[in-house]
Amino acid sequence: MLPVDLTSDVGAIAEHHEEGLRLRAAGAFSDAEWGEHQAITMAALILLSVDGMQRAGSRCLLEGAAELV
Repeated sequence: MLPVDLTSDVGAIAEHHEEGLRLRAAGAFSDAEWGEHQAITMAALILLSVDGMQRAGSRCLLEGAAELV
């Protein structure tokens, strides 16, 4: 399994958050909408983190199994 570069994914989430901050400052979000935007941003970061941990765990298991052979 090849290493995954998550830089572009993190960048997309950061851009989403920055756009939300800009819209919030312009008054485009109600408090409820801002809460939803923040929840979406945090969920995306959590999912990306979990995926990264799963990939790292799988890689460690595969490398450990290869050492036993």
